[in-house]
Amino acid sequence: MRIFWSRLRPLMPIVDWKDVDPSSEHTPLQDAITAFSLYYIYCSGLHTKLISLNWPQFQSRQSPVGMPYFQRCLSAVTRLTTFAEPSLSAIQCYCYLTLYLLDLGHHQAAYNMVGLALRIAQSLNYLDARHRGQQVCQLFRRLWWTLIHLDFRCSRYVGKPVTINIDDLVYLRPTREPEDVHISNGLLYHTESIRLTSAALVVNAAMGHHSFLDGAAAPTHLEARAEALSNHLYHIQQWRDQLPQEQSFANLHFEVPDVPPDTELLEFDDQRMEQSSIATLLNTLLLLQYHNVIISLHRVFIQFPTYPLVPKSHPKADAHAATALNHALTMIRIAHHRMGIHDILHGLSELYQYQWNAVITIIGFMLAYPYCHRCSRAREHLTLALEIFDSAGSENSTATRAAALTRHLCRKVDTLVQILSLSHSPSSPTIDSQPIQNQTSDSRLPAIQSEGTPLPDPDGDVLWPWTDLINWDTWPTYCDEVSEAFMDPAGFMAPHNL
Repeated sequence: MRIFWSRLRPLMPIVDWKDVDPSSEHTPLQDAITAFSLYYIYCSGLHTKLISLNWPQFQSRQSPVGMPYFQRCLSAVTRLTTFAEPSLSAIQCYCYLTLYLLDLGHHQAAYNMVGLALRIAQSLNYLDARHRGQQVCQLFRRLWWTLIHLDFRCSRYVGKPVTINIDDLVYLRPTREPEDVHISNGLLYHTESIRLTSAALVVNAAMGHHSFLDGAAAPTHLEARAEALSNHLYHIQQWRDQLPQEQSFANLHFEVPDVPPDTELLEFDDQRMEQSSIATLLNTLLLLQYHNVIISLHRVFIQFPTYPLVPKSHPKADAHAATALNHALTMIRIAHHRMGIHDILHGLSELYQYQWNAVITIIGFMLAYPYCHRCSRAREHLTLALEIFDSAGSENSTATRAAALTRHLCRKVDTLVQILSLSHSPSSPTIDSQPIQNQTSDSRLPAIQSEGTPLPDPDGDVLWPWTDLINWDTWPTYCDEVSEAFMDPAGFMAPHNL
């Protein structure tokens, strides 16, 4: 419990010490926290570094670490009495059970669990302090927005609707309360993380009125949607502007260079080196969450082919696609640099999930625009991401799967770049009319279009879609693994779309 209190509670400060005190009567909440903490200890390798943690459960591989505690808590909070007479303690249990499932990579189960918890919270309805008192009301609001935050996170992992429509929460937006400073020991990460989620939900809801799902992504429709996103990003900017200028957030830099620096150039920030380990952990996660939000809002503008294949010009949409790429590169650089200095960042599944989101964005961009001058530098960042995933070891299932998929997709991207480079080499000034797969042993490789379409200048600053140069039927070979990740976020904002 001391490890939980010092390292994990600041991430989600929804319990007091009396709730987890080992000397007190054992509760289902303690089981939920124990399961969550044990799995973190295992993934971070703390059981091999700290004295007195060489426990049998860290040696057994028959079931995930912490699963017996998870199952015992789950059994307790799914009884009839929990649904007939719900309590704040049950909601706290569901929060930590959801985190445990997310860390294991069971995203669908986590999505269903947090949805159930939100329905239980709705039945409590402690938002009005006149009924239960100010202290209970503040705790309930914190739990309520923690569930909404987890629900938003889960919905993006599984591509499903959020449970609560943000329009229904217009008068219940998260605010800073005096109690926040006390309950978080002065580290306001959780408060600001929830406020960022709220801002992202508002933008997503606004973009729902300009969804790609309304019809084909015609140039005018696509550009109108791109402009709509630009018009609503002020919600995110307001969050940045209102971020407290205190020590824990003083050194957060949100700016993203249009041209990413060389990956071999090492960043160094002596001010951040002076921060405590937990402060470094929290401001790093908040910074990564910000970049992840920006990526998720902009990535849908990375355009894959539609039929018929015709030249396209989407300046506003292309700018958003480049924004998604730049934030993905920045996210990887931040994580790689800080994980090379601070061991407290290792073992957090959420961090590896952020890196996977960045990786899939980079790969999608390279597949869509392989002639863009940004691609060579982007490919270098994929190597950094692999180093991050590999550093987690086999203990972390999220990082292990991400590493395997990244290597698989990198091979496809590298093959594509090699093929297009050969077709654009000085020795091949014209496009061969024969499909290129006839010249290679892999029958699944893409074929260059035979209509004599002029190849774009690879040194230009224009985002050229490679699909104008590739036969339509071969595209699924390269997009199977990434197609679902590029779904329109507005598609899961409304439950009626299911």
